Amino acid sequence: MGKKRYFLSLTGRRFLLLLALVSCQALAEDAHSMNLQQLTQELRAQNPQFMQAEQGRLQIAAQIPQALAWDRPMVGMEQTPIPHGNLSRSQGTSYRLTQTMSFPGKKQLAADILQSQADSAGAQIDGLYVQLLAQLKTQYYQLLALQKQEQINQDTIARLEQLKQVAKVRYANNAAAFVDYMNAQVAQGSAENDIFQTRRQIAVAQQSINSLIGRNPVQPLLVQAQETGELDLRPLFELLDEAQGRHPALRDSAFQLEAAQKNVALAKKAYYPDMQLILTKISDHPPYGMAGNAYGLEVDLVLPTWFFQSEKAGVNAANAGMISAQAGTEVAWRQVQLEIANAYSQVQQVVSEKALLEQRRLPEARAAYRLALHSYANNAGDFNGLLLAQQNLRDTELAAAHIEGGLAQAIAALDASVGRGED
Repeated sequence: MGKKRYFLSLTGRRFLLLLALVSCQALAEDAHSMNLQQLTQELRAQNPQFMQAEQGRLQIAAQIPQALAWDRPMVGMEQTPIPHGNLSRSQGTSYRLTQTMSFPGKKQLAADILQSQADSAGAQIDGLYVQLLAQLKTQYYQLLALQKQEQINQDTIARLEQLKQVAKVRYANNAAAFVDYMNAQVAQGSAENDIFQTRRQIAVAQQSINSLIGRNPVQPLLVQAQETGELDLRPLFELLDEAQGRHPALRDSAFQLEAAQKNVALAKKAYYPDMQLILTKISDHPPYGMAGNAYGLEVDLVLPTWFFQSEKAGVNAANAGMISAQAGTEVAWRQVQLEIANAYSQVQQVVSEKALLEQRRLPEARAAYRLALHSYANNAGDFNGLLLAQQNLRDTELAAAHIEGGLAQAIAALDASVGRGED
């Protein structure tokens, strides 16, 4: 009776696992399947952070024509004198058109500063894209690794089923204890439980990818593995040279320095006077008449402040901003160098670990399992040793899947540190 309850519980567990796998398969069939290139296109087109950043850049660019435009003209009318405050008895009427003009070069410098700021915003958008693309690649390769881990667990269940059958045959021939069968069953149940955990991790990775590409996080998603060529790890100094010309953070700091330098030039132009032109038409038919051909012209100079106190302070502030921007470019370059060096060493480490796994650990684990299974099937081996060999093989296969995904993620991090966008 105990055995019947035991096998009944096993049957129930199999049913639950089969039901879960069928449900996952149904979701996968309904999901929209995309490869990395398609995910990248969705990221650029749908991620709301790009829309927000692009509108910020357009907002700055829209100020450039405003900076170049002439100052607003001012139109006025003067009645003088007005005897006893009676406007209808005004003895003189004049109409004025006043136009303020900046010293030559001031408006162009202001527009150039805004252009540099817009270029800086564009570089920041490129930096945002590089950053989000690295996150997308990380989630993508992690998802592929989790899917491979799920397949490894399914293969483990199949191997343990084989072990159960071998133990069952030996038990029927009085060559092994029933506990061997039960131990294999316990190990199989553990592998089944790992599948459920892996499926949960897969769902989290899918939700993260959906969020990055601007979709509903719970929307079904199925990713396709994309073939990658052999790793061509260029020398570190070449990557540093490449980053100098393309990294968005470096271009951003360069544009900020350019804006700061032009701001210094604009601050120095504050020493030069602006001009105000006033054109007056004098009417001989007050208070509202326009008749008459008498005109007046007035030219005013808007001089700097007494002893140039305000102008000196403006130049000092602009110089401080330029020195800060120069330091910022140096900080940005040092940070990029550090990121590239760290990412480069991480790739080298993962490459070494992957080579060790593929060349030694994985072949040895497979050979040990085959030898242990052959020995046990021929009544010459210990079942605990066979279970240990199977567990070592499973752990090594999972490590290989983890290392493979880790290498792809490390390469994505290295690309991001150099400032690469789409391949």
